[in-house]
Amino acid sequence: MFRKLMPVTWTLVLTTILTACGGASAAKAPTTAPAATAAATTAPVTTVAATVAASAGPIAADRTGWPTTFRLGLFANDDSKATLQLYDAFRKQLEDRLGLPVEITTGTSYSAVVEAMRAGQVEGMEVGPFAYVLAVQEANAEAIAVVITPGTSKSDVVYDPKAPTAYFSTIITKKGSGIATLADLKGKSFAFVDPASTSGHLSPKTLLVKSGLNPDTELKATFAGSHPTAVLAVWNGSTQAGATFEGNLYTLASQGQIEFCGFPDGAIGKPRSPAEIKAVYDSCPDGKIAIIAYSDPIPNTPFAVNKNLPESFKTALRSVLQEVKDNPEIVKGLKQWYVDPTKDMGLTQLDAYYDSLRDIAKLLNLDLKKLAK
Repeated sequence: MFRKLMPVTWTLVLTTILTACGGASAAKAPTTAPAATAAATTAPVTTVAATVAASAGPIAADRTGWPTTFRLGLFANDDSKATLQLYDAFRKQLEDRLGLPVEITTGTSYSAVVEAMRAGQVEGMEVGPFAYVLAVQEANAEAIAVVITPGTSKSDVVYDPKAPTAYFSTIITKKGSGIATLADLKGKSFAFVDPASTSGHLSPKTLLVKSGLNPDTELKATFAGSHPTAVLAVWNGSTQAGATFEGNLYTLASQGQIEFCGFPDGAIGKPRSPAEIKAVYDSCPDGKIAIIAYSDPIPNTPFAVNKNLPESFKTALRSVLQEVKDNPEIVKGLKQWYVDPTKDMGLTQLDAYYDSLRDIAKLLNLDLKKLAK
């Protein structure tokens, strides 16, 4: 069952709630770097070419009420310099097309970024999907685009118009454990990631509940603290099954940390039927990690802004974000691009795309606002 939280400060509780898809990290004050600082960093990371494709100049728009500087908050874990450098070409494109200064602000947790928007220190942010849902409630956030990451396990990233806007959590075991179906998990040891992790706890827990299992009483469940640790617990035999996001399995296998029976096409974020999952499981040799079930799709990270910004600014920013896909250097460096699937999905507003997460909160009887107090 969910642990009771003693009264603590807003930032500390947000750290527990919002560090999705991994262990919670201590919330620290966001690090803000002006353009000059971001450009000057020398962290040993993949870099983006300094020269961005020639800009068409600032977008023509009614600029009434626009911010004098657009400040973007990003989750940078413990490597702020690397994040600033990777995003610098993107920052320059935003600056050129919006016609105003753009600053990147980083935090070592999602909570720090959300708190920055709540305090009026940033106008835009990229945080995990569950963190966004709470940010809508507490920081007046509004999604205007969806972050698209590669739908493949390959390292080179190029724009793919067919790339999915969602990802999946998986439930795994080590072939030979005697576990082949969700029903087989009853009474078995199980490694979730973190109580607040979307793909490492909340989404797979929902899958188990829908299958008729009560994870709180019918599994010997523990929290591993991180996605790699949860998988390695299964690989090393310290637990019989576990949950993690799909891409983590391909990453650990490519690093030689596990042996994993993945799908032959190597595609990530692609829906798999029960028959497809069973076929790969059946052909998997004993001793290798195998998937026994996929969660429902989890919406990708949104690019969100303060809802009170002028509509003309949000429209212009949305347009610039969708231009990123046309710049191969930025796509390669960031390993992502942006889309607005609102019309394609038949939605009146993009925020509705994240209603499935709100449904998870209802099914699991989560009150995010109450937990955050």
